[in-house]
Amino acid sequence: MSVRQIFGSLACGAVLLTGVTACSDEPAEKPQASSSSNSDKANGGTNTGTASADLLNLGVEQGQAGKFDEAKATFEKVLAAEANNKFAWFNLGFIAQSRNQGDEAVSNYDKALEADANYKPALYNKAIALESKAPTTSMDIYRKVVSIDDKSSTAYLRLGMLLSQSGDEEEARDAFNAAIRLDKGLASAVPAKYRPAPAASSSTRADR
Repeated sequence: MSVRQIFGSLACGAVLLTGVTACSDEPAEKPQASSSSNSDKANGGTNTGTASADLLNLGVEQGQAGKFDEAKATFEKVLAAEANNKFAWFNLGFIAQSRNQGDEAVSNYDKALEADANYKPALYNKAIALESKAPTTSMDIYRKVVSIDDKSSTAYLRLGMLLSQSGDEEEARDAFNAAIRLDKGLASAVPAKYRPAPAASSSTRADR
């Protein structure tokens, strides 16, 4: 059975934190839940994994309804039974980041990444949280995101923004070009000096 174990993602929903309004990345993955999960095996075949999936789904529903306090309590119950559940840690990070609790969000994302070092949603949102506080670290994380998934258009976009601010215009241009190549809708979010020149229309060429 397919379950949605993440209720939000700053990859889209809260990109406005730094003024970027365009987004093309999928906000969340849809992992498969199974009664034969690793948690079950570690507990001698109990239904811990199934119970965790049910709680995750409940927390997702609560979060989507805006009941963040209830959702937080539910995800904490998941972690009481399964301390390395990356989805629960991610969701707690999302809640904290949505409440502008940056340090707590990063801590929660780090716990998710301890369970899965290449977990893209946690990497991406951690990078967002660190953009103003630790831009160099944030850039390194965005580079890791695009190394994991070279279709991450918004990661290229945000990396370009940080590179531009750091004065690395050549690499910033490369990042912006990659973002626009993957999603032309992001062009309006790219600073004007980095946007590719518009191609001449066929009528203009004909007039010449």
